Amino acid sequence: MSHKSDPLQVLLDIKNKMSLDIDDELIKGCYEIQRDHQYDRDRDTLKKMKALIEEQIVSKSDDVMI
Repeated sequence: MSHKSDPLQVLLDIKNKMSLDIDDELIKGCYEIQRDHQYDRDRDTLKKMKALIEEQIVSKSDDVMI
């Protein structure tokens, strides 16, 4: 019997084991971008990931009051 791991769950488990302060939704979003475009010949995942990360940063900075 072969056991296949869910790659997303592995990423989340590693994040937790390393006590990294990264939002699960950001990891899920990045994973989905890669998964959805892994076979696209002309994939432009870098721009999509940058946009996702910037969106996350902006939303977090909106929550911070000075």
